[in-house]
Amino acid sequence: MASMSMTAAFVTAVSGLQANAERFSVAATNVVNTNSTEFKARLASSISQVPNGVSTSVSPSDQTVDVAREFIGMIEAQIGYSVNAEVIETTRQMTGTLLDVVA
Repeated sequence: MASMSMTAAFVTAVSGLQANAERFSVAATNVVNTNSTEFKARLASSISQVPNGVSTSVSPSDQTVDVAREFIGMIEAQIGYSVNAEVIETTRQMTGTLLDVVA
């Protein structure tokens, strides 16, 4: 049972890494294209996919790029990425401890 929980934690954290990397990429692309004619900001949306973590979709919008909002989104994505990396490290440590107890 603990093994399934550890696997679920890894799957969820990895999907979180991917979702935040995608959010960061979309925000960065928006910033890079701020001065491009006719460019409209893209939006990244993440949705919980129990038990498979998070999925992210990217869609066009009819809005121009708000650089301040995009930088806030990049900071949020960076924090989210770091948190999910910590979950992976903690789960790895817990798995090692569990294996030490069983051995």
